[in-house]
Amino acid sequence: MNKKLVVFCLISAFAFTVQSSYAVSRHTKKNRNYQNPKSGRVVLTPQPANNLSTIAYNLNKTDINFAVQHGEKPLILIGNANLSSTKKPQTVLFTQLQSASLCGSGGCTTTAYLNRNNHWVKILDSVTGNIEIKKTSHKGMHDLIVEGSDVWIWNKTTYVETQQGPNLNELKKSIHKYQKNRPK
Repeated sequence: MNKKLVVFCLISAFAFTVQSSYAVSRHTKKNRNYQNPKSGRVVLTPQPANNLSTIAYNLNKTDINFAVQHGEKPLILIGNANLSSTKKPQTVLFTQLQSASLCGSGGCTTTAYLNRNNHWVKILDSVTGNIEIKKTSHKGMHDLIVEGSDVWIWNKTTYVETQQGPNLNELKKSIHKYQKNRPK
C-alpha cells in the first residue's frame, strides 16, 4: 500500500476520532454544552450511552417497550437546542424513535421535552418531519417550523401549531342537509 495513502488514512481516522470524542463530550458534561443555534435545523443523531441517551430512553420507555414486544429494537435519535430568545437558557431535548411499529406512512415522529425544576415535560408532541428553529420568537422561546411550512409558537407552557384547520361548519351543514333530504 502507498505510504502517503496510509498516512492519509491514519490522519483521517485520528481526525474522525477527535471529532467523535468532542461530540460525545458535549453531551456528557452534565448536559451544559448543548447545541445553541439561533436558527437552523434540529439535528437528530444516535447517541452513545450517556446522560442524554438515558434521559431519552426513560422519557420514551413506554413506546420502546411496545416496539420490543413486537420483536423490534428501536433506534433512538436525540437532538437538543437552547430555544430561549432571552438570556436565560431553555434547553430542549428532541427525541425520535425509529422502528416499523412506531413509524407510519408519514415517517417517524419527534417529541420535545423541556426540563422544568429537574422534571422533563413534553412541550412538542409527535410531529413528523424536519424541525427548524426560526429567528422569530414568542414569549421567550424561538418559533419552530416543522416540515418546511408548519409553524409552531411558544405559549409559555408548550408549543402550539399556528395553522388553522379547515372550517368544518360548512361540511357539517352539508351533511345535515344530505341526511335530511336523502331518499328513504
